[in-house]
Amino acid sequence: MSLVSGVVFVVQFLWLLVKITYYSLVSLVVFCIPSFLRTKKDVSNEIVLITGGACGFGRLYALEFTKRGATVVLWDINVDGAKAVAEECTSLGGKAFAYKVNVASSEDVYKAAADVTKDVGDVTILVNNAGVVNGTTLLDTPDKLLHRTIDVNVKAAMWLYKAFAPNMLKNNHGHIVTMASVAGFYGVWNLADYCASKYAVCGLEEAMYYDMKLYENQGVHSTIIHPFFMNTGMFAGVEVGYPSVLPMLKPEHVMKGCMDAILTNQRYVYSPGYIFRPALVLKQIIPDKALTAANIFFKFDSQMQTFTGRQKKD
Repeated sequence: MSLVSGVVFVVQFLWLLVKITYYSLVSLVVFCIPSFLRTKKDVSNEIVLITGGACGFGRLYALEFTKRGATVVLWDINVDGAKAVAEECTSLGGKAFAYKVNVASSEDVYKAAADVTKDVGDVTILVNNAGVVNGTTLLDTPDKLLHRTIDVNVKAAMWLYKAFAPNMLKNNHGHIVTMASVAGFYGVWNLADYCASKYAVCGLEEAMYYDMKLYENQGVHSTIIHPFFMNTGMFAGVEVGYPSVLPMLKPEHVMKGCMDAILTNQRYVYSPGYIFRPALVLKQIIPDKALTAANIFFKFDSQMQTFTGRQKKD
């Protein structure tokens, strides 16, 4: 290596350290300080619509918003499960409504949206929570299941934006919450279609933030949430590589972070944040072979081998 090349390398390395330090400080300010400085908003007069509300994380959202006095509307293709969760909410003294809706169908979404507006009122908080996972390699997954993944995980989000965002923008009041995943920025073995859908949802959410010019107004907010594997049943059977470092997450713990973010109008939630915030930055700058080695070390290439999932269990 020549002297000039050596100097260039040192300068580039030092500049890289400066950038890492800068992004770390920005992350500290943007993600950590607001969580305890911002005042939490009152949602007691809000109407909250939650897709995939019959079980898992959708159920937890319903209970959390009910405890805070909001009216809850639950959509799910499993209407009996949605009704059971609605009963839990009413037993807590809240108001809850359950609808059978196939969110993969635009016709179903638009009809149910009109019914909710007529029966309950204008939806002011939308939680796009419904999702499906196959847990098989793309080459082994039937086309009909690939269609289902995209229909439920991606297209449904589009229909929901079109159904509810216009009224929020008109009234300059509302909040749209999107349940994404760390699979929205990391590819995972046996989750190709799921990762593709979550990458798409991330792009959709960020584009809609600018489409709706939410950066210009103070009344409508948008939050996107990126959790690791959670014990909700959706990823039943998954065995994480190093549970002491990166464990399967407790839904209640993730929910606390989600509600804090929603109530303080934060844009992004990463769970666990202490790993995935810096990892998202590092992914852009570390060599490909080092990234692959890290994925293998954490057993991201094998943890889906024991997957059973909610659908398979049922």
